[in-house]
Amino acid sequence: MSRIRLNNEKRDKLFKVARNFRMNDTSDVKLEKMRQAKENCDNDLPKFFQIAKDIVQRAYPIEHCDTLNYFKGLYGSPCDVVAKDSCYYFAYTDQDNVDDNGQPIENKKHFDFKLNGSLNGSEYNRENDFAYAYYRDELIANDCNPDIKIEQEDNQNNPHLTKHVDKCDKFLGFSNHNSDNDISLSKEWQNKYQVDVIGTSYCRSRSIACNYEEFQSMEKMLVCKSELVRTHNDFIKGVIADMNDVKGVLKEMKYLEGGVEFVNEFAQSNIVDEAQIIRSEGMGLTIYNPENALQRIMQRRKAQPTREEKIAMAMQMQQEQALN
Repeated sequence: MSRIRLNNEKRDKLFKVARNFRMNDTSDVKLEKMRQAKENCDNDLPKFFQIAKDIVQRAYPIEHCDTLNYFKGLYGSPCDVVAKDSCYYFAYTDQDNVDDNGQPIENKKHFDFKLNGSLNGSEYNRENDFAYAYYRDELIANDCNPDIKIEQEDNQNNPHLTKHVDKCDKFLGFSNHNSDNDISLSKEWQNKYQVDVIGTSYCRSRSIACNYEEFQSMEKMLVCKSELVRTHNDFIKGVIADMNDVKGVLKEMKYLEGGVEFVNEFAQSNIVDEAQIIRSEGMGLTIYNPENALQRIMQRRKAQPTREEKIAMAMQMQQEQALN
């Protein structure tokens, strides 16, 4: 039998098979580190928030907030001085260090528990990288690309990047429109990390006193979130480097049998054969990741809200936004 030559379409299909394997290779240390970093976030962020909550409620006691909310209910906006918040300026005074005037130095920083909160302590810096890493599986299961910013790191502000970022942001609830299922992961996340704060101005105008140990714990919170972003970045860059090599090898291959053999050696398993590639000629090669396929199936099975429920949810969200 004559040997089947490789064309660009067959190369692309082999590349997709190899990439799908590489993305889900559980032997990859970088993938394991990323998953461990997410697990650390699940375990530690609630603990860090409890520390933050204790600091805030020490400054703004619950009974004071309840009293002000009572008068707010009676008199409306003139007494509207209490609102839930999830980002805070914490400050501690370092008695061991003084400024030029001999006064103890106050250290303060903005700590944001929002899904897209800053990772460097700046209130002006909104970052979606943590959200893309944390909800990576959910984004992939809904045909979004949470790795797009890493993949396009050297090609910023192009239409391809913008399209995928907008799609991810819409699903997460960062855009002006909710996701297709009227589920805002951003809002759900924020609701877990809110506490009543007294004040009528932005959080930068009300630094809340804490001690050195508490301040250090809040900085560890930023490190915890940043570590997930870092490990996500490392994992995807490793995949990109490997797949560039795979693409280079497949480009030099002349025959299908050689390409199939190379991909199977790359995966150290028989994950593809010639017949599979030939059968898919002229059509898309569907490659299923069992875990992600199951997530898509379960997502489609979720009961969709009625029109009345959507209206009620929208009104509730408007009321919450007005309070914030």
